Amino acid sequence: MKAGIGIFAKTIGLSPVKTRLAGRIGVKKAECFYGLSVQCVEAVVGSLPEQFVGQWAVGEEDGVKEQRWQTMPRFWTGPGGLGERLAHVSKTLINDYDAFFLIGTDSPQISADRFSAAEAILNEKPSACVAGPALDGGFYLFASCKPIPASVWTRVTYSKDTTLYELEERLADIGREVIRTTPEQDVDELDDLVTLRETLERNSETLLAPQRDLLAWLEQELPNLL
Repeated sequence: MKAGIGIFAKTIGLSPVKTRLAGRIGVKKAECFYGLSVQCVEAVVGSLPEQFVGQWAVGEEDGVKEQRWQTMPRFWTGPGGLGERLAHVSKTLINDYDAFFLIGTDSPQISADRFSAAEAILNEKPSACVAGPALDGGFYLFASCKPIPASVWTRVTYSKDTTLYELEERLADIGREVIRTTPEQDVDELDDLVTLRETLERNSETLLAPQRDLLAWLEQELPNLL
């Protein structure tokens, strides 16, 4: 199975990033965290077997040409809200690959086994969708071997504690089963940084180099932020 991974990302300087976090720790530190988080996700995707092909799904049309995103294939998410963008990115990927994966840059602790677990489920049950639940009620990973109608994506309310539940309901309406995998946290608030540090410390022996850099940053900055 050849799988395209769409990594949703925003470009610093063209879009605000981590706005809720920035409200607590300041724009500069939030941007620094975001940059480190992007590096972590990029490294994890880069460590996957060759059947996984990472692509930046860049939030700004002008951002596609930015130097930061030249490390992998890249394309614009398209205009509109998150539902429209999820629809566009998933459609773009499924046109070229046997399966599509959608992830963000809010879970820098993510590990390669999250992708292999989702792939195993799709191999066993190609008609199903796979969702990695985020602890805030959303999802940090979504995968499918079949297209998802745009109407499914756009009828979901995002950034709510019911987001994944709503998506599951919309998919059930068209006869699609969703299989949940291991939950992970997103980082949106200051308290999330504390939990993230604990997670990275607990898995210190298996961290990739950018994840170790992020852990070092958290250990240095958190005492001054709390």
